[in-house]
Amino acid sequence: MAGNYTHLIFIVNEFSRKGKHTRKAIRDHMLRYSLTYEIHTTQYKRHAVELACTFSDEKADDCLIIAVGGDGTLNEVVEGICRSAKKRAVSYLPTGSGNDFARSHDLSRSIEISLERILSKAEETELDVITGVSDAENLIAVNSLGFGIDGMVIAKLDNNKKKKTAGKFSYLLSVFSAYFAQKSFSMSIHNESLNLSFDEILLIVCANNKYFGGGIPIHPLADPQDQYIDIVIAEKVSFLELLQILYRIVSSESHLSHKKIHAYRVKSCTLKFDTPQYGQRDGEIIDKHTHSITIDTVKQHFWV
Repeated sequence: MAGNYTHLIFIVNEFSRKGKHTRKAIRDHMLRYSLTYEIHTTQYKRHAVELACTFSDEKADDCLIIAVGGDGTLNEVVEGICRSAKKRAVSYLPTGSGNDFARSHDLSRSIEISLERILSKAEETELDVITGVSDAENLIAVNSLGFGIDGMVIAKLDNNKKKKTAGKFSYLLSVFSAYFAQKSFSMSIHNESLNLSFDEILLIVCANNKYFGGGIPIHPLADPQDQYIDIVIAEKVSFLELLQILYRIVSSESHLSHKKIHAYRVKSCTLKFDTPQYGQRDGEIIDKHTHSITIDTVKQHFWV
């Protein structure tokens, strides 16, 4: 049962959509198992980073750290473990609104089924995680890292306090509002074999998994085990073209063939923006302070 793990550490985001009911559900379902466990709830933004880093450093090797919440909670726990001196696997109970990691990996949103899955596993899975080193901060992204209109969407959802209930369709509706607020910007992307410049774009997404924005298949072929980052760039489009692209996304996942959409696969690259843009990492806001960012991947072990 659960490999060699004998103790579980749940880091719970009570502010996720189902967070307030999660602690009781965990206690009820853990009655079926002989493992010991502890539950820690986050008290403020990025508290999960601190908890995960501390537990990763201080707890014994037979302790499994489990992120409980949405993609943002998973992001913070992974970041905390990546920061720690003792590298270890991270596990996940998806209880958020978006759950893009869960969608990409066909994970159940049921706490009972998720616990059964975790405790029946025999070995960990190695996956890529995106790293971003910018002139403002260092970032981790499990699903995606993006700038432009998707960052504007997250900023608007945060300001309207609607993020708890945000799913694919509410996200898409927010895109319309963000479209009129987002100004086009110029940027360049380069590495050893790629050197491109764009004068007017609305969006750039660096995808590690298929989904973002609560179930939008931003890059249908993104593979978190191939050590590549799939980059999607959207040039400035008319409102009618935006509608066409969104329809392609939800109906046939064929948006990458649109003339204003460009896709590239890189192992690493540097992005430079003429003006700082709102961004997002796994659905969490990145403030408008990044002029340049170098992205790469690192391997992280997951118990999912």
